[in-house]
Amino acid sequence: MFEIIEKNLKSKEASRASLVQLRGQKRTMTLCTVLNGVLESFSQIDLSGVSARTLVQSKSWGFSSTNRLKKENVEQTLKTAVVLASASAKNKPKEAKVKELPAQVATIKADAKKPFEKASLEDIKEIPFDACQGAMEAEVASAKATFLAVQDQKWFASSEGSRIYQKLTCLLLFVDVIAKRGSLYCPASENLGHTGGLELFDMTPPASLGKEVAERAVKLLSAKPPPSGKFQVILHPTICATLLHEAIGHPLEADLAMEGGGFGDYVDKPVMSKLVTIYDDGMVERGLGYLPYDDEGIKSSRTFLVKNGVLKSFMHDRTSAAAMNVLPTGNAHAWDYSVEPLIRQTNIGIEKGDFDEKEMIEDIKEGLFIQGTFGGQADASADFTFGFQNAYWIRHGKLEEMTRGANLSGNAISVFKTVDAVSKNVVLRPGACGKGQFAIQGRVVPAVRCEILVGGAGS
Repeated sequence: MFEIIEKNLKSKEASRASLVQLRGQKRTMTLCTVLNGVLESFSQIDLSGVSARTLVQSKSWGFSSTNRLKKENVEQTLKTAVVLASASAKNKPKEAKVKELPAQVATIKADAKKPFEKASLEDIKEIPFDACQGAMEAEVASAKATFLAVQDQKWFASSEGSRIYQKLTCLLLFVDVIAKRGSLYCPASENLGHTGGLELFDMTPPASLGKEVAERAVKLLSAKPPPSGKFQVILHPTICATLLHEAIGHPLEADLAMEGGGFGDYVDKPVMSKLVTIYDDGMVERGLGYLPYDDEGIKSSRTFLVKNGVLKSFMHDRTSAAAMNVLPTGNAHAWDYSVEPLIRQTNIGIEKGDFDEKEMIEDIKEGLFIQGTFGGQADASADFTFGFQNAYWIRHGKLEEMTRGANLSGNAISVFKTVDAVSKNVVLRPGACGKGQFAIQGRVVPAVRCEILVGGAGS
């Protein structure tokens, strides 16, 4: 792949551009789904290709891609990218500044104690089968388990001299269960995921994950919905991860921030509780956002976004970094070679605090301990509405009866101003994102105690 790319970087077409970035990729995706103990689908998809991204006259970007790996096909792709950039450069009076940084040369291979590529098809099939069987022990109405593996090899080369090779494997297991009693249906779900090998299931075997989810769904049949109102709550990492990614993480992406996001011009000003420190870090080992170099060839590192409640930075690509006169943060990522990189999160996290969950519960006279997520929506202003799977009443410092899921809503910046406790323990959670294109990402989250609006009956 590097040989094909190198030849094109030295071509006449490349010399017409101010900057050339070439990305090559080979990917294998393995997907296996089991529904109620029956194999529903088992597939393996291979893709490969090269993309060219060019900056012409320091004014305009052009992009093109091909799934043909011969030199002449890549050369035509580069030519198309230059032509597209040249056409749009005529209508742009201002330069498209790009933050300049030293070239990077690196080879990255993620560690795996039990490499996925050594697993047989039978071994792979057993993962969702075991999860589904574990769930069906609880006599639920429906149990579905889906296993996904994404094996990537990525090559990056630029006219600035960068040469980067990365080999990464991401594994995920999703379990979705529905319990039924009469006309009442109660869903529950959970997932596991990391960058690495099949050692993912050493700590949490698929069967035990399926059983835990199913038992929760059955318990929810006897639970009542919580009442509506503003409560002091503890957000378990499973729901905290969604709130952090959707309602805090996206407004901290520079492209959305520059369009008028909720954090506005508050850099170096307090925006949250002093107990809250938020970061993004593509170097978190095992995180699904473990991406040591982004798709502009920028090395990842820990970027403190909010430190002790004070807004310190946004997530940047090279263009937004130049516009704001800061350094890029390694957050330019594309789902695959065929699309351009976007500014997006890698592993977003909240630093651990000083409390254990028992201490956090003891101080609440009446509130809720909220667990699990059923998705929802948020905007660049940090306004959100999310569903949660279940919660426990807290009365006089003790956990009491379970309630069915309902909704959380509000403005995440306002909510995080009320945080008065953060747990000592952090959990590495898997996640996905649909900002413009799909992405797999990680979240590193503790439990947090705050005030939030709860409303709506659980389904």
